[in-house]
Amino acid sequence: APIKPPPATKSRTNNILPPDAIQQIESGRAVIVPNWLTPDETTALREDVKDCFENGHFKNFILSRNPNKADKAANDRWIMPSFSSKSDKNGPFADATIGNFAVRQKLKARMAEIKAVMANQMQDRPSLANDIQQTHEMEYLRYGAGALLQRHTDEHHVELKRPNGSRLPKKPNASRRSVTWMVYLNDEWDGAEDGGQLRLHERSNPSVSYVGARGRDLQVGWLRATAEEGEQPVFLDAFRSGPENENCVLYTVDGSGNQRDLSRKTFANIALYLGGGDAMARKLMVDEGADAKRLHLIDAPKSLVASLMAPSADPAGEDGGERVRDIVPKAGTLVMFDSVSLPHEVLQTNRERFGVQGWFHEKLYA
Repeated sequence: APIKPPPATKSRTNNILPPDAIQQIESGRAVIVPNWLTPDETTALREDVKDCFENGHFKNFILSRNPNKADKAANDRWIMPSFSSKSDKNGPFADATIGNFAVRQKLKARMAEIKAVMANQMQDRPSLANDIQQTHEMEYLRYGAGALLQRHTDEHHVELKRPNGSRLPKKPNASRRSVTWMVYLNDEWDGAEDGGQLRLHERSNPSVSYVGARGRDLQVGWLRATAEEGEQPVFLDAFRSGPENENCVLYTVDGSGNQRDLSRKTFANIALYLGGGDAMARKLMVDEGADAKRLHLIDAPKSLVASLMAPSADPAGEDGGERVRDIVPKAGTLVMFDSVSLPHEVLQTNRERFGVQGWFHEKLYA
């Protein structure tokens, strides 16, 4: 059944986002709003981002700090962040002494209004309303000619970040990326000539149940839609009772909100790191053959051979259940989607490309 936002607050959504925005994000799709910023607003931000870049306030992406790499042009990606998650210090985006701080604050206030609406309307994300330090990540973004970014997702279950990560101590007020957003600032951009499109790898069918997480259990996969059953999100519970270091179970949630485990026994946490993609997961993590045929991991570990091969060019993806949507980065366009469930990439850009991107954080449940 389609997911609908609570009717009591629907009129408030219409004032700042399209009427179906919450529904689209919760079904695993992206929301695209052309001309969300006016030409004057994008001009002011574009002048600021260029000024900040020219004055040395940006830093390389982690993947592009080696100037001797053969793929130097592809990694010509730079950011000006609002804070560092490692040092807990504010970054240049939040520095009032750098560039046009007022224009950045105006955008931050507008995005904060959207964050508050989402906290009120999205299912199971009340902590989006938390306004504690470093829960709204923002940064300027600059790609040079030739730059691109491979397929990825913006957030992962902590169990996929490090072995037994769910049980490691968390710092006070720990948070995670919940909703990704970006606003493009490129004037007179021609997708066919200039490239740089955002490629979204959405599911062919919208999810019958809201995506992202169930409390501390983040989504890790899908059960592909069939003629009889809709597309269902798959979540990882890493706290089930079982032998030491064997505490993981995958479960799905149907359109009526019913939870169902995909295995009767727990599996080893280390299985999440084995290469082999969907094929390995279907053997180790699922009992029923019908479920195994449908299971697809959002970011499945690959074997060494598979990791060296070029990504599949099939728009239906590894399991045949995806669709591709390319978004031209035109000035003023707003894009928003769930940070956990939607893989995306940036195609090669053929000229300098600017934007602002950010993430609304929610509490990292222990």
